[in-house]
Amino acid sequence: MSMNLSQHEKKILSLVEKHPTIVADPVERKRIAELNGMSEKTLRNRLADLKRYGVIGDKSQSQKVTVPETKVLQGNVQLFWNRRRFIFKNTIIVTSVALIVSLLLPKWYASKAVVLSSGAGKFNFLSAISPIPVADFGLSTINEDINNFIAILQSRTVKEYMVNKFNLVDRYKQRDIEFAMESFEEKMELEVTEEGTLEISIIDKDPLVAKQMVSETLFMLDQINQNIGMEAGKYNREFLERRLNQNKHDLEKAEFALKTFQEKTGIIDLVAQLSSTMQMSAQAYNSIFEAYTELYAKKIETETELAVAKTTLSINNPTIMQLEKLLNEQTFQLERLMIKLDEKLQYLLSNITPTQVDAVPNIEFSVSFNSLPSLGLENGRLIREVELQSRIQELLIPQFEQAKLEETKNIPTLQVIDKPKVAINKAKPKRALIVIGATLMSILLSIIFIYIDQHTRDLRSALKQTKM
Repeated sequence: MSMNLSQHEKKILSLVEKHPTIVADPVERKRIAELNGMSEKTLRNRLADLKRYGVIGDKSQSQKVTVPETKVLQGNVQLFWNRRRFIFKNTIIVTSVALIVSLLLPKWYASKAVVLSSGAGKFNFLSAISPIPVADFGLSTINEDINNFIAILQSRTVKEYMVNKFNLVDRYKQRDIEFAMESFEEKMELEVTEEGTLEISIIDKDPLVAKQMVSETLFMLDQINQNIGMEAGKYNREFLERRLNQNKHDLEKAEFALKTFQEKTGIIDLVAQLSSTMQMSAQAYNSIFEAYTELYAKKIETETELAVAKTTLSINNPTIMQLEKLLNEQTFQLERLMIKLDEKLQYLLSNITPTQVDAVPNIEFSVSFNSLPSLGLENGRLIREVELQSRIQELLIPQFEQAKLEETKNIPTLQVIDKPKVAINKAKPKRALIVIGATLMSILLSIIFIYIDQHTRDLRSALKQTKM
């Protein structure tokens, strides 16, 4: 090194060689300075002189990069330990304030009720009208009921009723009914359990009032749900009444058409009349026809169930979507069976021989033998229509009677598993949690402050010198 350094500067350079971290680490620099009988500021200034001379620079930067992490950690720990009184004092102050505040906070008491759908009401009707179980679609009427309960409890009707019933504007010291309803909503908690029950909890400063509020909420929930069910029952009754009247008209029309055809042709039921001479073929046809009739009956059930669901559920509800999917599938299968029926009937009739007709006793036709295939096909379709309309009527009549019952009945729509009670112990404030949280936060903020203060000291000093 060509530059002449003073003895003091050589000493400083020697310290840099022994302790390279003092160039970048203020904590380590302060420690080494005190060990060598000088202030941290003096050491820092001498290091600045050496940097200006070019004696230390890039080398020190590389040394800064390679500072072991353990050294940095040890330095920070030492820093916090040196400032432990500051941390302790802040913690004591904050903890004491938190304790006092927690003791001054008012006590709130919670009353809780656990309810389950009774199965009565609109969803019960939906299940009762059809032998097709909703569970087969992966759906649950109970879950639908619980979701409906939550929607009712969160409605403006319930919240406004509770505000007026318990004078919550004054009780909660709110400006108007809107703010009081928001405050009530904050104090009511709804939770669906894994078992499918609904927990309704309300807090208040008075445990008796909390219990009364839960009881009144249950009353409103049941009343509104009953009204919805009865309203749905009315609509369902009207729908089924129209459907039944239409069916009666269609049945009369089908019977008249069949009677007119029979009187004109002498053909009562060609397949049945000739079944003795073509037993195997007739059995195959009758088997397909029976399957068609059964599937058509299920389609009517699905249509009715879907109509009922649309009166009580939103259009995007999974129940409606599943029923629509089922209805489309049933319609497709019916079309396929219809084609098979016509094909089987045509095959039967096209293979009739005069010998087979003559072999049937007490049978007379008012038409020629050659016209039997085409007339037999028409005869089969007319009989099919009469059978279908008769089956529909058998289904609709009990459904209509059930709808009339649903419209007028007034029974509870929910089961209260756990009735609300007057709470003995407070629900909040959680004083222990408040104090512990405040204590931990105080320690954390104190540590952050010390760290930032230490590592920005040089920057603040430089800025101060710049202003001067």
